[in-house]
Amino acid sequence: MASIERAPAVVYQSLAREPESTSDLPWVLDMGEVGRVLRRRWLLVVLPVLLLGLAAVAYLGTPSQYAATTQMLIDPRGLALLKDEANPQGQANEATLMLVDSQLRVLSSDEVLRTVVATYHLDTDPDFVGVGVLDRVRDAVQRLLGRSPEAAADPSLTALRVLRDRLTVRRLERSFAVDVTMSTDDREKSARLAQGIAETYLRAEATNRSQVIGRARTALTSRLGELRDGVEQAEAAAQAFRNKNNLVGTRTQLVSEQQLGQLSEQLGAARARAAEQQSKLKQLEAAAGGDGAKLDSIQEVLQSQTIGQLRGQLAQAERQRADAAVSLGERHPAMYASDVQVRSARAQLDGEVKRIAAAIRNEYRASLANVTELSQALEKRKADAVKVGDSFVKLRELERQVEARRAVYESFLVRTRELQEQQQLDTSTARIISPALPAARRQGPAAPLVLAAALIAGLGLGVGSGLTAEQLSGRVRSRARLERRTRRSIVGLLPVIGTARGGGKERLTGDAYEVAITRLRNRLRRDLPSQRPHVIVVTSADDPAGRSMLALDYATSAALDNERVLLVDASADGTVTREVGLPPRQDTPAILAGRAPLSEVLVRHRSGMALMPQDGKTVRSDLRGYVDRILGAQETFDLIVIHVGLIGADAIAERLAADPRVTAILVTARYGQSQYGRIDKALAAIGDRSWVGLVLTDATDQG
Repeated sequence: MASIERAPAVVYQSLAREPESTSDLPWVLDMGEVGRVLRRRWLLVVLPVLLLGLAAVAYLGTPSQYAATTQMLIDPRGLALLKDEANPQGQANEATLMLVDSQLRVLSSDEVLRTVVATYHLDTDPDFVGVGVLDRVRDAVQRLLGRSPEAAADPSLTALRVLRDRLTVRRLERSFAVDVTMSTDDREKSARLAQGIAETYLRAEATNRSQVIGRARTALTSRLGELRDGVEQAEAAAQAFRNKNNLVGTRTQLVSEQQLGQLSEQLGAARARAAEQQSKLKQLEAAAGGDGAKLDSIQEVLQSQTIGQLRGQLAQAERQRADAAVSLGERHPAMYASDVQVRSARAQLDGEVKRIAAAIRNEYRASLANVTELSQALEKRKADAVKVGDSFVKLRELERQVEARRAVYESFLVRTRELQEQQQLDTSTARIISPALPAARRQGPAAPLVLAAALIAGLGLGVGSGLTAEQLSGRVRSRARLERRTRRSIVGLLPVIGTARGGGKERLTGDAYEVAITRLRNRLRRDLPSQRPHVIVVTSADDPAGRSMLALDYATSAALDNERVLLVDASADGTVTREVGLPPRQDTPAILAGRAPLSEVLVRHRSGMALMPQDGKTVRSDLRGYVDRILGAQETFDLIVIHVGLIGADAIAERLAADPRVTAILVTARYGQSQYGRIDKALAAIGDRSWVGLVLTDATDQG
């Protein structure tokens, strides 16, 4: 039996090449494809635009809000009017900024805002205590459900919550400046409230600071009496201990210690005096022994006027004697009188020296006696000092307690006086630097900008939703996307036909459907080799109805053009056989075994084509023989159309897809129903064959 030869690869070039519209870019970058998707999913595009447009209109329809801002300067360091003021000075930059942030909490606290609510009667202002639309809707729903509406809240609390929500307090970056912004439905009201909140904060801060200082001063004053009593008790205890132990003296030294020191000093002075007199006495005694030169070193001798006169008389007598000895000679009787005068003067001088020596000796003896007496007194005082040592230690401890209590009492007293003066001073540096002014325009963007933003956002959201829905659906809705994804050409587009038509010849009535079948046949005759027969396998991934319709109508159209056509229903479900209504022959196994010709199993269709029906058993009994007998009928037919099951799930479809004697494989995909994932798996099962074409059934989009 002759076999069908494969045509050269160049013959299939036009069918095998990638479609011209195939691009490596994603389909979302193809403006034409995006436009078709958005037209198809127009509801997803329009709905966000309408919703955001309604939201924008509702926003513009709400009461206008006007914001007014008061700018304050809050310097936590304060003024250093007193040396030890309550506010610390010169802190680090980070610490001062943290203090300012803490003051922002105080500025928006309930204490300040409650005062503002009461001052400006916000609990009766409809802008702050009015019932909103949502509250009305909620009450209406509760009434419909048979529930009683919630009881009205306290107007003061409601106004306080609304005021807190509309108040904005922020510190400017790296500064002590603070913006206090208030929003209401009235320009003037916003300015009044912003200014009032700032002024209320300043008054509250001054009052709180004065109260804090007053409480501190009261606490210190209450402690002064107790501290004063403690000082008096400590002083009384120290004095009683001093009297009991006869410890008399100053705060720093006892009398016994003073006397001991004085005695020690007197003893030292007496000993020095005695040593000095002893030295003078020795000099006098040496002078009396013949060393007269030492008399000149004795202060008493030098200071004595009598000694001076006597020395003068002695010098005059010796001078007169010398003159007489020169003029009269040593043996002259007048020399005797001169010698008597010299001896008398010397005797008087020696007598005066002895008198001075006796006086010095007496003083020396008195000094020795004084040294002895002072030494005895010092030893006695030392013994007394040892006796009072332990008592003196205890006294010092009591005195230290007195000094400590006195220091605490004095510091409390000074601090109390300082706080009393500080309470009367305003040392805060917080102030308003920019009063609030009425707003020039409403808060928020302008109406045209809101509408434009809503339109742009709606379009963006709608386009994104449409493209996302298209991507997530995963279904075939575009020829260009299918070709781009599969890199296979779509060789045919079969339009939707009415469900009332029959099969085969009944569907080919000269309308658009028959034109599409004819175009498909012309395309294959042009692209496939001229050598006959053409063996075309029709399969699908998930389009069984389109597959059967294409196989039957393609074969019928060719038979109506007087071609010799063999249509083989090789699918397991036998859909073509059921649609044609021709029962299979019973001798199919004998034909497959070669014992009977192929014509014995064929039935003739009213269009003139030959049909090999499916009996449900033959294919599974001898798959190889079945395929070989079909593909061996080329000498009898011009065209063989083989209708197989779903590729990837049918054994004969897999075998025929791999058989080189098959001229072309047509894979159907149903528009809007077939999924890209299943088509990818079907093409992967077919493999890289250059003669595979896609046919889109129920096609409504030519893109």
